[in-house]
Amino acid sequence: MTSCTPPDPLPYHRLALRTDRPRWWRPVAVLVVGIVLFVAGAILLAGPLALLGEAVPHLEGRIDDVLDGDMSDPRSAAYLLLVVALMLPAALLAVRLAGRRSPGTLSSVTGRLRWRLLAHCLGAALVLMLAAMLVMTTVEDGWSDLAITDRTLPFLALAVLLVPVQAAAEEYAFRGLLMQTVGAWLRHPAFAIVLPVALFTLGHDYDALGLIDVSVFGLAVGWLTWRTGGLEAAIGLHVATNGVLFAFGGLGLVDLAATEGTLGGLAASLTVTGLFTWLVRDWADAPSYVPSYVSAQRLP
Repeated sequence: MTSCTPPDPLPYHRLALRTDRPRWWRPVAVLVVGIVLFVAGAILLAGPLALLGEAVPHLEGRIDDVLDGDMSDPRSAAYLLLVVALMLPAALLAVRLAGRRSPGTLSSVTGRLRWRLLAHCLGAALVLMLAAMLVMTTVEDGWSDLAITDRTLPFLALAVLLVPVQAAAEEYAFRGLLMQTVGAWLRHPAFAIVLPVALFTLGHDYDALGLIDVSVFGLAVGWLTWRTGGLEAAIGLHVATNGVLFAFGGLGLVDLAATEGTLGGLAASLTVTGLFTWLVRDWADAPSYVPSYVSAQRLP
């Protein structure tokens, strides 16, 4: 007669090991497949537009405007958001196809996205972000720029419809896939929290102040992901931050194409990040890790 001992539990950053056949090279394969899927998706998204511009000359100018990356243009902003959003299916499919594990392990230690926790985190982040933007706009006397234009409604629509997917996609890629890739090789969570921040920061075309802001954000949400055992807090803060900025941009209160930060903007952003991190740090019981799928040891 035999009995089985339950496998050891795994923290979030080690969930890449939650597979029936752990191999040292498997995380690399997952990353490669994810990158290939993302590039293929981006080509499929941009290719038809480029071909349409070649086939219909009078549309070429409009299509160039969409593809030029001008975030102050809602059409171009929508295209860029869609491109970034492709990271989400790419990451989930890569984990399933090459990682040989459930895509839900990218969401949390429970194997799924905890929607109640996500709603609470999003609500808290929205309150903090709105308060910070209202205070900063008042202090900097920015209300004189308030204007309702033909771009207001499109940007508000983007804030509600596309920004949540774009923000979630970045979190699944950087705090999910990259964090668990590092964690598959390095046990201490500090490596999994810190190392992906460099790539996350390099993906943003900002000046020094903006890059400091992005780096601190990446460190904070990485730590929250490890502590809470999932992406809910990171997604909530990311969606709230980008969503409020797009809404204020649609009202003329924020220059969405700006790449240079200000000390006031940096202070406001760091305050929101710090308060949010302190507030939600204990909103999930991260020690309740799900067991790994490593084969149980047989005992006599």
